[in-house]
Amino acid sequence: MKKHLSRLGLFLFMMAIVLAVTGCPDNDYTVQLKPADAVMLRTLTFYRADGTNTKTGTPNYQTFDPDELAMIAGQYPAGHLTNDGDWHCIGGEFGNSLPDDVGGSGSYTNLTTRLGNAGFYVERFRGNDDLSDMAERRFKAADQLTDILIGWSKAELGRQPGYGQLHKFLDAHFRQDLKNASSYCWEGQLINERQTNAAEEFAVRFGEYLYERGYFKLSEVPDLAVILASSDSQAGQLWIQRLVARKMGVPDDAAIPACLDFLADEAATEKSFTNYFVHTQFYRAKVKEWKNERKSKPAAKPPDPESVSADLFGQLVGLDFNLFGDTPDHLTVKLSLPAGPLHSNGQWNQADKQVVWQSDLQARTDTNHLPFACYANWVQPDEAFQKAHLGKVALHGDDLVQYCLWRRSVDERRGAEWDAFVAGLNPAGNLVASVRAFRFAGEDTTGVSSSYPRGLLENALK
Repeated sequence: MKKHLSRLGLFLFMMAIVLAVTGCPDNDYTVQLKPADAVMLRTLTFYRADGTNTKTGTPNYQTFDPDELAMIAGQYPAGHLTNDGDWHCIGGEFGNSLPDDVGGSGSYTNLTTRLGNAGFYVERFRGNDDLSDMAERRFKAADQLTDILIGWSKAELGRQPGYGQLHKFLDAHFRQDLKNASSYCWEGQLINERQTNAAEEFAVRFGEYLYERGYFKLSEVPDLAVILASSDSQAGQLWIQRLVARKMGVPDDAAIPACLDFLADEAATEKSFTNYFVHTQFYRAKVKEWKNERKSKPAAKPPDPESVSADLFGQLVGLDFNLFGDTPDHLTVKLSLPAGPLHSNGQWNQADKQVVWQSDLQARTDTNHLPFACYANWVQPDEAFQKAHLGKVALHGDDLVQYCLWRRSVDERRGAEWDAFVAGLNPAGNLVASVRAFRFAGEDTTGVSSSYPRGLLENALK
């Protein structure tokens, strides 16, 4: 699906990772939500496609993974799954907990009172919220990669003049820069999910960082731009040679030493790196894991050196070689409401009366990304009841949310006492005076105060 152009170990020697992006099938999910008092009506439509048919404009449907199809069906009532070829649809009613169909966790809460109700929806789709764990894994990978690079460079250049300077650079500056590069990559991915110009901003910020750290000179920018734009691997290798020579103290106007011939082209670099890498403790540990796994899984294939190093690099950047390219899946969530929400991170579509969220999604097993989160809070005043007992729709918006939260928090006896009081209010009387005068039975001795709901209602009436 995606291939990196140069050896992974040369990550920061190359200013950027060149990705050759090709099309690949992905899953598309659309979640339709509609609150219905205490339950949420949920419909999920989904399919797998490889691009779009240029003639019909419809997706090029592919067969959906049978295991995932079965897993999704298991989250809903039996017999609710329908299929139109490779297009699938399933629905059901859910209470507080929403199904783990697309991947993640969600909840719906509806607080109903005599004056109206407040709804709360929040859902996490896939991802990982453990920021500390993700940072630790990325930095550990940076240390492991640096140690491997130091070992490789020592095997090739340890006896060459100027190697001490290169070793010092790798062990100190490069190690720290690799960790910062990891954080930049991760931040760039987060920005990319929320801003349309993220790739451009990321390239500028990361490029400035590398320039300040001495990875390239301004005079080299035109050549580097051509290298990255044209995927000229040969030119890239020559630039790497010059950078390594510079870190060994070789002047830019001097010839590149013959000891750096192993960096002259991709084939020579890969051969050199692989010859070293297969003898490292890191790779041997992977081989040992494979041998143990083979006892229970005879068909397990031995670890390939390039895939092992690729996995380590993936842990470093936390992006699975997918910085600004395609992501595995796509999600659309639509929440139908009678009116716009009070609070939400989605977009309100007035014509369809829906809050809409859209996002690309990483794979279900990906633990290097933050989740995609949706939330919305809304209210629906009981207009008939409020007009009958308060003379108008007095309590609405955030005040109605606070009222509903308070009403849910009190015990059954006091709740019933308050509801009876509200139901007895008459617009013909002095409503504010009646509210001010209310007290729970035994309020002075029990310490349970009615001042909070009285304050909400009094302010609403004023």
